[in-house]
Amino acid sequence: MTQQTMIEIGQAGAFMSVFFASIGSTLGTGIAGAAAVGAWKKCYSQEKPAPFQLAIFAGTPLSQIIYALIMMILINKKVLEVGGFQNWHFCLAVGILCGIGLGVNAWFMGIAAAKCCDSFADTNKGFTNNLMVIGIMETVALFVMVFAIILLNTVKVPGIVEAVVK
Repeated sequence: MTQQTMIEIGQAGAFMSVFFASIGSTLGTGIAGAAAVGAWKKCYSQEKPAPFQLAIFAGTPLSQIIYALIMMILINKKVLEVGGFQNWHFCLAVGILCGIGLGVNAWFMGIAAAKCCDSFADTNKGFTNNLMVIGIMETVALFVMVFAIILLNTVKVPGIVEAVVK
């Protein structure tokens, strides 16, 4: 396998973090967004004001794409550093696994946000409590990203490459 191919596979892994996270964010925002629209319809039919806060719930699964973008940049940097192409398999795995972790988190965050929409539209109460639950789920996504960054920073360029560069 050529050096260029290894770089390209490593960079594909970097993008996989965004790819899988975007699937989860799409599912999550779709689920929460549909719940928000349904809750607004219910409010309109009952002649109640439609709470804007439901849009906040619907958008909560989007942050995982930002975390995935950070991972994409860091993984790409790791692949492109001197000798980093030799870690292409590691970069591919971290990108895929981090993206899946973030994507599943966003998906389930959307499910929770949908329930938050339903609850808040019915009662107009509990907004902060609902956000706390979503915040707990957000913490899991942050853990995935931070732990992946820590692991990524432990991977070193093979010793022979360092000797040649010096």
